[in-house]
Amino acid sequence: MVGLDVDISEVLEEVGIGYDIVSSGEEQRSGEFLDAESNSQVTKPFIREFFLEVTFSADTLVQDGDVLQFRYSGDVFGERYMVMNKTEAVFENEKISHDGVLYKCNVSGELSRPSGETRDSEYRKINVWDPLNDVAYALQTEPLFGGELEDTELGTIGIEVHEMYIPTIYGVKELDRYSPSSGEYYKVDSIKKRRYKGVDVIVLSEDTR
Repeated sequence: MVGLDVDISEVLEEVGIGYDIVSSGEEQRSGEFLDAESNSQVTKPFIREFFLEVTFSADTLVQDGDVLQFRYSGDVFGERYMVMNKTEAVFENEKISHDGVLYKCNVSGELSRPSGETRDSEYRKINVWDPLNDVAYALQTEPLFGGELEDTELGTIGIEVHEMYIPTIYGVKELDRYSPSSGEYYKVDSIKKRRYKGVDVIVLSEDTR
């Protein structure tokens, strides 16, 4: 007798969105599908733009902190999203699927770590940076939006703190540098590691080192 978990998995494959796992910057074809819905009841535009509620199959390989790239029919690639959490959905004592929350990755960039100083051709001291990751995906909030996504009113002006949600697997530490593809440099001032499983919340400031 086919279980409800198999029925749901077949429905997801028929009507859902395919995705690859790209946390490391390299495509890992998952062969899996999910159902995604935005929350129409949320009044904050930023949350509506960057937040998705999803359903994964019961046997999904996705883990908290993974970065997913949507893949549509004809191998058309879509947006990248970070898995903020994944919880089992149970019916009559049977695991039938996983419910999840995704945040859209609005930046990708390079992570590097300071490793001392050297001197340039004019004998001026300059910092030496060791590369950590060439392609690090994340969600970065701008100062205009204030602090944390969940409990700060959007439109708060004058807060000069950037927050970034980034997979724990990148191994970010305080004083590291994050350089998004748009060309800015940010310093990691502090890290909140216990808020989400698999995702770190990082406080950034402009890096002038």
